[in-house]
Amino acid sequence: MYSGLLNMYADEFLVYCASGGSVGLLTWSLYSAYHEVLKHSEMDPERRIWIRSVLFRILIPFAQPIAGMLGAYGERLARREMTSHQKSTFLAVRKRLRRTLIAAGSPEGVTPDEFVGLTIVTGLIGCGIGLAMYALLRWHGHAALGTGVCMLLVLIGLAFPLLWLRDKLKARRLTLTRALPYSLDLLTLCVESGVDFTAAIARIIQKLGDQPLSYEFAELLRQIRMGRTRSDALRDLSERVDLPEMTSVVSSLIQADELGASLGPVLRIQADQLRVRRSQRAEKLASEAPVKMLFPLVCFIFPTLFIMIGGVIFLKMYYKAL
Repeated sequence: MYSGLLNMYADEFLVYCASGGSVGLLTWSLYSAYHEVLKHSEMDPERRIWIRSVLFRILIPFAQPIAGMLGAYGERLARREMTSHQKSTFLAVRKRLRRTLIAAGSPEGVTPDEFVGLTIVTGLIGCGIGLAMYALLRWHGHAALGTGVCMLLVLIGLAFPLLWLRDKLKARRLTLTRALPYSLDLLTLCVESGVDFTAAIARIIQKLGDQPLSYEFAELLRQIRMGRTRSDALRDLSERVDLPEMTSVVSSLIQADELGASLGPVLRIQADQLRVRRSQRAEKLASEAPVKMLFPLVCFIFPTLFIMIGGVIFLKMYYKAL
């Protein structure tokens, strides 16, 4: 009897050791493969310090080889476009993606090719997890559910970088929209008090501090000091920010500059219009609040109230019946 128990425990011990060794070897092989990828896709030391996201630090080495292939493919398409004068859809999409990344503040310094590489990498990760879930669910007799879960995980993996970029763009635009009226007020006061436009921009940069609008104004000031005309630098600012409010302000400034009009009244009118738009946006969000609250009220709050009230009534009726 004791020998049978010892043999059973020995078999279980061997199974556990083999499983642990397999997991350890798999972890070691993945770690070695990741270091090989890091060697072949080494980043700039400055950029490596600049990257703050841990997940981005892990994924970017796998995306860089794909970005290199996409970059070479894009250069070949650009040469073909110059010779045949035929527009390439890939180049158009990459140009639009570059504008979106610049409008989002170039998060983590990612390029359009690297972003596409990140999308492919996250899609492959979602596919791998989905296949593992499919195998697990199929082993338990739920093959149809496993297929749906696999497709869902692949879609989540592909959509993850797009959702990340959308959130970055939305947050930056919100910050710029909130800071723009205050900056225009400061710029109006400086210009009306006789300060030069570039000196007024420099003072606004000092007042704003560490904000996205401060960085954009700093780039505007750098371009003007390098010799670009004020109109061209303002147009570049409008293209970088890609915000309707900034486009309106820049158009008014360029028009006033071309006509030789004073900038003070133009800036004051633009600041007043921005305040009106901000109040209208706040009224719109306030009017949408009851509609947005309807779903949690119906699905979460009302059922809880009904259970609390109806449960007490039911218990009283039940005990009276007894």
